[in-house]
Formats: sequence, structure tokens, C-alpha cells
Amino acid sequence: ELYEECAKNQPNMEVVRDLCRSHGIPMDLRGRVWQILLGVVNKKANLQAWAEDDLVLEDQQIIRADVNRTRQSIDKFKTEKVQKDMEVLLTIYCKRRSVKYTQGLNELLAPVLDLEGEQFDMSAVFNCFYAIVQRFLPNTLR
Repeated sequence: ELYEECAKNQPNMEVVRDLCRSHGIPMDLRGRVWQILLGVVNKKANLQAWAEDDLVLEDQQIIRADVNRTRQSIDKFKTEKVQKDMEVLLTIYCKRRSVKYTQGLNELLAPVLDLEGEQFDMSAVFNCFYAIVQRFLPNTLR
């Protein structure tokens, strides 16, 4: 049933939540379930609109240092690609929200970035991260 509901163009959030609670979430559906429960399913973030020159903040060194420290016991997070992706996503987030980077955002991004794969691209990662911060920490970054 969970597979059928998640495959719908507009899945019912309540049905998905109930099915997850009663049956758990298969690994191959985790990314899709996050998108559904955060209300960002089928949304695309235009991450290509940012030129490399636009991706520099006054606190870029802090972002880079936090990214380099993120989950270093997990091989995936030690790779240059993942570290670059994290830095870019955190920088775009701060630019779009017009906020200064706050230490710890890297740790909110990490579990979502860990879901990246064939069916969960960087746009989905960004949208889920953005939704998590908006929903659970709405007054933290101003």
C-alpha cells in the first residue's frame, strides 16, 4: 500500500504517515516519504541559477570548516563531491533567505543529503532541507 500511495502524483500525506507508522519505511522509499511528509513532493529548486561567483558569503570559511567536520566517521561525507554539494546547498540556502550561516545547519542537511540517489536529486535534497528548517526552526534564522 505504501508503494502505491507514494507512486501517486499527489500522495495523501495522512495515508503515507499512517502506513509508515504501522509498517515502517523501506530504504528505497525514504527519500520519497521525506518529500511527501515535508510537503515538497514534485517541487523543483532551481539550483542552476546561481553562478559560482554568487556562491560566496562573508562567513564562507565557517561553512567550509563545518562541512569538513560533518559526519567524518561516514565515508560518503569525506568525499570531495559531497563536501562541495553541502557547501553549495548551505550557501544557496543562506543567500535565498538573506541570513547569516548558523553553525549546525550542516548537521540538519546531512541526513537529507544522505538520501541523495537516483530518485532523490540535489533539488529534492535542497527542498527537504529548506522545509525542515522552515517547519522546525522557523524563528532561528532571521
